[in-house]
Amino acid sequence: MNNIGHQLKKIRLNREIEIDKLASLSGLNAETIAAIEEGDLDVQVSTLAKISAVLNCSFSIGDVSI
Repeated sequence: MNNIGHQLKKIRLNREIEIDKLASLSGLNAETIAAIEEGDLDVQVSTLAKISAVLNCSFSIGDVSI
């Protein structure tokens, strides 16, 4: 699991949001979110922005926060 995927899964689980619910609210595919969480898919900034807006959080990539 990559760092972003780990952060995403941790935040989602702490907020008790199912992947299907996050997918619905963000307009993304549940399989895409699962792949990001597992580190099987590199996340685009635009995708991360949609997820962070739904979760009301920020993610850190090196020295950059989204």
